[in-house]
Amino acid sequence: MRILLLLLICFSGSIVAKTLPATNFQATHNFINKMVKNHQFNKDELLFIFSKIELTLADKNQKKKKPKKEKTMSWDKYKGLFITEQRIKDGINFWQDNLATLKRAESKYNVPAEIMVAILGIETNYGNKKGTYPTLETLAKRAFGNYRRKKFYQKELKEFLLMSRENVIPPLSIQGSYAGAMGYPQFIASSYRYYAVDFNHDGKIDLFSNPIDAIGSIANYFDQHQWHDGGEFARPIVLQSSHLKHARLNTNKPKKNTQYWRNKGLDIHQDIKNKTKLAFISLPQNEINETWLTFWNFYVLTRYNHDNRYAMVAYQLSCKLKQAFNQLNN
Repeated sequence: MRILLLLLICFSGSIVAKTLPATNFQATHNFINKMVKNHQFNKDELLFIFSKIELTLADKNQKKKKPKKEKTMSWDKYKGLFITEQRIKDGINFWQDNLATLKRAESKYNVPAEIMVAILGIETNYGNKKGTYPTLETLAKRAFGNYRRKKFYQKELKEFLLMSRENVIPPLSIQGSYAGAMGYPQFIASSYRYYAVDFNHDGKIDLFSNPIDAIGSIANYFDQHQWHDGGEFARPIVLQSSHLKHARLNTNKPKKNTQYWRNKGLDIHQDIKNKTKLAFISLPQNEINETWLTFWNFYVLTRYNHDNRYAMVAYQLSCKLKQAFNQLNN
């Protein structure tokens, strides 16, 4: 019995991961040296902040388990998480509270106010749920661990440190989502650096506590991704079985024009011009998937989150927000 107990202790000890300060890992030092060399960071300062976060060193002999492939959430269930009466009500309140800013952003970037409000509603429930995970630690774990997108997170960790330095924000003070997105609009660090704007002109960009900067930044993000002024988003369409192959579950960029699709035998609404570029998507359902005809601005919505369900929720929530806002103000 005693031998068995000892064996169990030894075995469990061999597979338990060790949690240590990030500065105990060579990968951290390699990264710090690059930041010092390429971006003139102070090495002692980086060593200090990385010593304050902890990473996990798994036993090298432990076999990696392949992640279980999760079933894709149906479109109806996904939609039900975001399009609710309470979210619409809260969105109208946010719209009313930030009416002048939304009008100004709409005028400057030609992105409809309801789209900006919908994005903020989906991302953080209008700033009420911005995330409580320490962003530096989140990014370091993914950058130095055994994550599939390791290189992406190494880049985002670099961008995060540059962003915090440029905006004079202590890196250890920043909190965000479980994947490193931050602030009202849940921008990742690279998006913060390249698309965030000082929309209230106070000399700093603050997406953590300033809804004005957040609104302007979302509008600028879409504008920089070639938003088409006044462009349509999507229409439901019934496709023949032979044409279902054109409707994709993944994001689909409009490349072929209406005339091309009509020549393929697709029954496209007559009011759509021959030169208009279109794409087709499929939204997963338990039985028969929904199919939609999509325009350029729908594709731009997927640049914010590369998921057709996300873009469709943003579009449909925006429609309900606009309807409710107009009813209230007419």
